Amino acid sequence: MFRMLPTMNLEQRVALCWSCLWRQLLFTLPLSALCLGLSLIWGFMHAQWVYPSLVAMLEAFCVLGSICFLISVPCVGYAVRRGFIVQKMPVPDKPRFWQVVMVGLTTMGWSFCASTPVSLVIFWISGITNVLLCQLVGLAVQAVAAFYIVLPRQARRLRLQSGA
Repeated sequence: MFRMLPTMNLEQRVALCWSCLWRQLLFTLPLSALCLGLSLIWGFMHAQWVYPSLVAMLEAFCVLGSICFLISVPCVGYAVRRGFIVQKMPVPDKPRFWQVVMVGLTTMGWSFCASTPVSLVIFWISGITNVLLCQLVGLAVQAVAAFYIVLPRQARRLRLQSGA
């Protein structure tokens, strides 16, 4: 469940994770900013350029957020694939669109599954103790989850797609 094939030490996992992460951020941050900006524009236009209602803003964000999510899934898959190529990991030579989408869904799904429990526990604990300390601990635990939960699943998905 937590093993990487080929086996990797912590330094190699960090390099692979960083290689995938900065590529994902390069795609998703501008897309998220565009989604938020378009949501604000839509909300203000719907409200005739007065202060929009919360319902109008949520409606705009839900519609545009869903569209941006659908666009970001293959972008994340492609970014992860490129990160694995740079680190000389097995990937399919010529991926089909649905293979890239499956890598994106694997990445996003397992990232959500790994980070949600950590975030909930940190949120609960931060009411009791120092918030900054809790956030630092949460960041460290989520990094470990990325190295030992998300990366092995990405590697397995790409390895199965490449037939290795």
